[in-house]
Amino acid sequence: MNILIPHKWLLEHLDTKATEAEIQKYVSLCGPSIERIYQIEGESVYDIEITTNRVDSMSVRGIAREAAVILEQFDVRAKLIPSKIVRNVKIDVSPSEMLPLPKIHNDPKLSKRIICVVLSGVKRNETPDWMAKRLIQTGQNIHDAAIDITNYITHELGHPCHAFDYDKLMKTGGEINVVEAKKGESFSTLDGETFTTVGGEVVFKNGQDKIIDLPSIKGTANTSIDDSTKNVLLLLESISPKKVRFASMTHAIRTIAAQLMEKNVDPNLAEDVLLRGIELYKELTDAKVASKIYDQFPGKKSPNTVEVTLTRINEYLGIDITMEKVVSILKQLECRVKVGDTKTADGSKKTSDLITVYPPTFRPDIEIPADVIEEVARIYGYHNFPSVLMNTPIPTNRQKGVDFTIENRIKRYLSSIGLQEIYSYSMVSEGIALKTDALENHLKISNPLTDDRVYMRLSLIPSLEEIIDQNPQVPEMSVFEIANVYPPVKDSLPNEKLHFCIVSTLPYREVRGILESLMEKLFVENFNIDIAMSSDNENIGVITALNSNEKKPIVLGAIKVLDNGRTVVEIEFAKLLSVVKTHPKYVPIPKTAFMMEDMTFTLEPKTLVGDLMTSILKLSEMITDVKLKNQYNENYSFTIQYHDNAKNISAEDVEPIRKQVAQVLNSIYKAKLVGEV
Repeated sequence: MNILIPHKWLLEHLDTKATEAEIQKYVSLCGPSIERIYQIEGESVYDIEITTNRVDSMSVRGIAREAAVILEQFDVRAKLIPSKIVRNVKIDVSPSEMLPLPKIHNDPKLSKRIICVVLSGVKRNETPDWMAKRLIQTGQNIHDAAIDITNYITHELGHPCHAFDYDKLMKTGGEINVVEAKKGESFSTLDGETFTTVGGEVVFKNGQDKIIDLPSIKGTANTSIDDSTKNVLLLLESISPKKVRFASMTHAIRTIAAQLMEKNVDPNLAEDVLLRGIELYKELTDAKVASKIYDQFPGKKSPNTVEVTLTRINEYLGIDITMEKVVSILKQLECRVKVGDTKTADGSKKTSDLITVYPPTFRPDIEIPADVIEEVARIYGYHNFPSVLMNTPIPTNRQKGVDFTIENRIKRYLSSIGLQEIYSYSMVSEGIALKTDALENHLKISNPLTDDRVYMRLSLIPSLEEIIDQNPQVPEMSVFEIANVYPPVKDSLPNEKLHFCIVSTLPYREVRGILESLMEKLFVENFNIDIAMSSDNENIGVITALNSNEKKPIVLGAIKVLDNGRTVVEIEFAKLLSVVKTHPKYVPIPKTAFMMEDMTFTLEPKTLVGDLMTSILKLSEMITDVKLKNQYNENYSFTIQYHDNAKNISAEDVEPIRKQVAQVLNSIYKAKLVGEV
């Protein structure tokens, strides 16, 4: 997320004489990246990229806090200016003029905090020039002071806030109920757009079960400020980040408030924002405080506690940094730090280099020792780490079973003939896992990214089938992937085995042809597909090839037709690599002529044509090749090639072989020759 911060506004929170260029250079080295400096309204404005986990920096105050620490590391004087917010807020009206707060019914699971106050006598004054200028510099629209104050303080302090028309709210029953919306409820936002809930969004409702706000995202028209507004309810809530993200993305309402709240803004900031808002409303709209401050904070938590040793910090960083330096950096980042003695199991004290860190509540990203080490490293400065070249050659050991050149050749060839390469999830659902094997034979993930994908796959076939299932509009589809499967290992990490897989809606014969042509491109010798019968009486083509180092053929994988008619191929990639050649084997041009002729047979249904062709090849050394030329109904035409290295063969030499072919095929496959031999 990028944020615009005017330089002059920053200096209201940062006491320094550093120039804009110096701030850009040094802050970018150790903190958020200041990508460029614009000139807007005649002043410098920083365009700053903030990483998602650093929501505390997504404000003017947040950047000032970072800059105050970082600039000091470069011997540039800088100090965070203490907050001048007035803490003791007094009610400005007589008891008879006080306005009652609405009845608020919060669900602690949905909102960690709700804080609000009623302001009366609000005048719709124009936004002063200094505020309007800053809002323009930060890319925001200008309305009037009563509305713009909320946008201003959100950008300044980093916590969203909302101003309701108090009288409209009280006319609807004077209740705010924090609930989840039901499916099919409608609401209109303050800009006039109407939406229908899908169910599960966090909303504010009145006593009549009507939506009166989409909190932390956008206000609704029925409680928004307009020209008749005289009294305002200034309110801040802390809605569950997941719920804010869900509602904002579901309805495509992407506001600054939503982008901040979904990143887990510190609810402890809400009080400062409310107090700052009271100051500005009193100053710019002549408002009066007409109620006590209501503050319900069920989600209040103690700060995180993170323990790390100096030894571990130095081991991670590869340098020797002193305890004093580490403590100084952490304290500058507003962490409380405790160093030294720890208690052993028997209750005695033990001196150690343990550092106990208590991060401020606005730094929820500091959770584990590595987070503390990262903070020390970046403030110390990565540029200060020694640069040492390796004193040995870069290792060139290749991982076994992996060859990116061969992978690239396979991918380019298959994509060139119309197959689509895909990338599927390694994690699969229970239903997909069961298509391969029983669940107990799969590795189950203890901390899955999503609840529906909790098993590591044992085969690529179900994953590729899922892709085809998701594209029913494509009648003919062939996809392939080269990726890992994960057979479990007891009490250890799973094996990672690279597999090559094709799943296609094309007939078996066409997929087999694709596979055979691929093997030719990879110069695989003695490639063969033997039809085997599995335990469930399913025909499986066992894919084999001969490695020059082995006497027996290597089983590479299998090709089969599934019950749904799809043809699948799955091969172990490491085994495939053992038979792949980088170039073809030299074969001298034969000195004698070839003879070719066609023979047509009528075959019974479900005859294994590939097996039949293999039988023809084995009948005679003179038969050097057999190809399926054509098919019409149950009639199959084969082109048979004859050759003898010693002489040019004649029709008389071929005639007995031809008769033998007809006899053997009739005997084994009940194939009837069309015509006569």
